[in-house]
Amino acid sequence: MQDNTNNQLVSDVVRHKIEAAAEDRQRPDQSPYRALLFSEELRLARESGHSHREIQLAALAMQIVPERYARNQKILSCEDQIRLLNSHAVVVGQGGLGGTVTEILARIGVGKLTLVDGDHFEDSNLNRQLLSSTDVLGQMKAEVGARRVTSINPAVETRCITSFFTEENGEEIIGEAGIAVDCLDTISARFVLEEACRRKQIPMVSAAIGGASGQATVILPGDPGLKLVYGNPDTAPKKGGEASLGTLPYAAVAMAAFECAEVVGLAINRPAQLRKKLFLADFHHLSSETLILAD
Repeated sequence: MQDNTNNQLVSDVVRHKIEAAAEDRQRPDQSPYRALLFSEELRLARESGHSHREIQLAALAMQIVPERYARNQKILSCEDQIRLLNSHAVVVGQGGLGGTVTEILARIGVGKLTLVDGDHFEDSNLNRQLLSSTDVLGQMKAEVGARRVTSINPAVETRCITSFFTEENGEEIIGEAGIAVDCLDTISARFVLEEACRRKQIPMVSAAIGGASGQATVILPGDPGLKLVYGNPDTAPKKGGEASLGTLPYAAVAMAAFECAEVVGLAINRPAQLRKKLFLADFHHLSSETLILAD
């Protein structure tokens, strides 16, 4: 089934050119599909003046798969990929969790990302923060993240916020985003983000890490949310386990992956698996459990 709205982003002439540029390919299981290579996508974008996102959306509406998304299938259909490209997530924090979340969401094809962080990279980030490297030390994390997204997938539009998320600017930063991803490193900041999401009536995908452990949950507007995990915000500790335990890189990457799985599910209208639940993982002992959160 074609998405006429996305198909009308480009002219009939451009659609014909996309059709002509598509190749017949086979997946590893030998099932056939039609593919648009990045070299052709780039050529068509330059010739037509359309954005990479518009070219990708038009191709997908014709059941032509941009080759970069070929291995997203068959878990994600062309219609699912269109929904992802039309979705907008705000990633609050660009450190250990946030940098990996940003990388994964750009690769899987979430079409708009607002990247938020008022901090810059320093030496201690190098053990776990995917966006950090010795050549970006001292640079703003959100700016590095935006450049990384563009280098991975130019179809993804980025909005870069080099400020910390606060009660005063929170709703403005969220803007038109439909999903917020909590990649913060303090409990107090998580409560601030949760309240802003509640006011904006959007879901929040939350994770936290400390040492070799991590946790994740999903909070929809109207849910009790973080108070079931940390207690009353007025009496909850300001910082979590990361402050005293540090963070091992595999814990950060693993919990970011759980967040991304929930973001993708929400973006394509699947029920959140961790709503009113708390997933706990201990990577030192390779154990996990899921708790039911109840009032």
